[in-house]
Amino acid sequence: MRWLHTSDWHLGRGFHGHSLRTEQEQMLETVCAAVTEHQVDVVLIAGDVYDRALPPEWAVAALEETLQRMTDGGAQVIITPGNHDSAQRLGFGRGLMRGSGVHIRSALSDAWTPVEIPEPDGSTTLVYGIPYLEPQLFAPTLGLDRGHHTGVTAEVIARIWVDVAQRRQNVSEPKVVLMAHLFAAAGAASDSERNIGVDVGAGDQPNHHEDSIGGLAVVPLELFDGFDYVALGHLHGRQRLSETVRYSGSPLRLSFSETRQAKGAWLWDSHSGEPAQPLDWSIGRPLAQLESTLEELLSPGMVQQHQESYVQVKLTDPIRPARAFQRLQEVYPYMASFSHTGRQDTPHRTYSAKVEQARTDTEVIEGFLEHVRGGRGPSAEEAHLITQSLQAVRQ
Repeated sequence: MRWLHTSDWHLGRGFHGHSLRTEQEQMLETVCAAVTEHQVDVVLIAGDVYDRALPPEWAVAALEETLQRMTDGGAQVIITPGNHDSAQRLGFGRGLMRGSGVHIRSALSDAWTPVEIPEPDGSTTLVYGIPYLEPQLFAPTLGLDRGHHTGVTAEVIARIWVDVAQRRQNVSEPKVVLMAHLFAAAGAASDSERNIGVDVGAGDQPNHHEDSIGGLAVVPLELFDGFDYVALGHLHGRQRLSETVRYSGSPLRLSFSETRQAKGAWLWDSHSGEPAQPLDWSIGRPLAQLESTLEELLSPGMVQQHQESYVQVKLTDPIRPARAFQRLQEVYPYMASFSHTGRQDTPHRTYSAKVEQARTDTEVIEGFLEHVRGGRGPSAEEAHLITQSLQAVRQ
């Protein structure tokens, strides 16, 4: 059987003020075409189907149409929510959809209750889909004293292996597939994995036992030992962490840090014995990062090459030319980011640079404090209060 591993569609997301609806509709068309072309039997969507808990209406309608096309073609679809999704909203009607071949694993108990996929040779593949689990919310339910991603993930996977052992009494050596939305060790991040907060442990103190990148604490790769295939979501670059552990990445480029990332999905045959093969996709407008003087950026050759791209401009003239932004916008209609790097000596420029370069909510606040205090950032106590406040807002 052939399996398509994809994730991080982020339906409803924009790009620096530009709508990505057209590109995302092209993306869904590409996914459906791949299912048909490669005769895919099972589609795995490993989280962040939507970009936010309340997606726009067109995104909901587009997802419904896409799922209908896949199942009409004979494929089964298994979905796990990511940190951007509302698990409850995404999971609406999941009991009704199950009969049509769409399996949404949005509840905690779903994590150790597999979707059973019968194989043509009479064997069975068990697919365990772990929805995104906010550690502080789910650790008590799992009987854990501290809430962090490694502990929660390890406990859920332990329960999965208990279920596998019980099923092996009736099913001879089933293949076991895992889906999860998290940050696994050895994965490479990009700027578009937006921060959702650092884990907080006992006593409301920051948990320093795990690194945190992109808001999700890093979990050890060895947790995934023993699975026949691990379909991960959250990181936006397609990557191979081991022979069996893969990130499909986002099909679209969602930040300028992804300009040179491989984009696409993974195609896996559960009985060939071969590792998953990459599918390369090029969807939507290209991205261009331009750093030069205004004269060079306005040159005919440069304009012709990048006029239809989403452009990030860093102007290097020592003194900012008059109407620089307006003149560039006239020739680059999809200019998404503009900054003047030639001068760094005014307070406004310094603060703008800090905001532009900030990757997380915490960095935005720290940049503001440095600006209004003349270069002095938050103290250790203030940094702790900022972390607590952001965590409270997110919860």
